[in-house]
This record gives sequence, C-alpha cells and structure tokens, in this order.
Amino acid sequence: MAKASDYSILTFQRKPGRWRANVTPLAAPNGPRHSKTMLGFVTAEDCDTEEDAVKAANQAIRDLG
Repeated sequence: MAKASDYSILTFQRKPGRWRANVTPLAAPNGPRHSKTMLGFVTAEDCDTEEDAVKAANQAIRDLG
C-alpha cells in the first residue's frame, strides 16, 4: 500500500467553490524513466472544500497500492 507520507499534496481552486488536489511523489525517480514511472496526478473530481480535496488525494494515494 502506498503511504501518504511519500507524496506531496497541493490543493488548488479550479473554479470558484470547486477544489482539486495535485499529488506528486516526494522521491524523484533516478535514472531513465520507464513507462510505469508516475510523475504526479490530479484528483479526478472536483470537491466542495479544500479539506475534501485533501481527503480525495489521500484516498487516491491509498488506491495506488
């Protein structure tokens, strides 16, 4: 299971009242990048609050593992 402590979560307001989160691994991949290397992603759905966006990001991280 992926650990939230291994990722950086940055929330942003996509449009007024709609929040998303960007999730980026803290450790930069070393060496050549392969097709399965994840550089980061944005949560799939808008959230009503910034806190909900963080919760969605944490759930997405758990789903990675």
